[in-house]
Amino acid sequence: MIITPTEHDAPYESSDPTELLIKEARQKARRRRLTAGVVLLAALLVVVVLLVAVGVGRTGPKKTTTGDLAKTVTSASPTCLRSQLRVAFVGVSGGLGHEGSLIQVTNVSGKVCSLTGYPRVTGVFASGVERIFKDTFNGYLGGINYNPSSRTKLPAATLRARHGVASSMEESVLRLTCTGFTSYVVSLPHVTGGTYTFHNSFPDRYCFQPEVHPFVLGSTGSVR
Repeated sequence: MIITPTEHDAPYESSDPTELLIKEARQKARRRRLTAGVVLLAALLVVVVLLVAVGVGRTGPKKTTTGDLAKTVTSASPTCLRSQLRVAFVGVSGGLGHEGSLIQVTNVSGKVCSLTGYPRVTGVFASGVERIFKDTFNGYLGGINYNPSSRTKLPAATLRARHGVASSMEESVLRLTCTGFTSYVVSLPHVTGGTYTFHNSFPDRYCFQPEVHPFVLGSTGSVR
């Protein structure tokens, strides 16, 4: 039996070559437009991110570091001026051969100010020979608990306006063979012209291993 081909069995005929070229060109144009749109969108996103970053940088709080501090440091009140202060040298009772005095500083002005660090204390003998006291964090009578390995600054003693008080403890050990200090010269830290002389009514034989501790807030010369 012979089977003759029908219309459905007719071989496939390809489209016109010109039409294929036009179709391909249109597809390429669409791809180019799509690529250009993606690039433009990415550029806009970059611009927006940069603008946001600049805005945050301008409005955000500024932090400052000092020296080796790893944390932010809050700026202290202005350093006290000599004209703002009244200074007293007050003896304190000790024990176990120790005796000392408090360097008490009172803010008599209407403005807040601060003291930071050690006063320079010099003991003067009757002969005129001077002995400078050693700066130490603390001693038998007072001072502060301070870890030097923390590499942080000594705390500032901020004196409120009118009657804010800060103090520093100086102390030494009794030595009977010592001729004794007849006066003390005290210079406040970072205070221009802040040097004061205090005289003893009799020689002070507590003159061995003299030391002085940093200023702290309050009248006791001690923060433990």
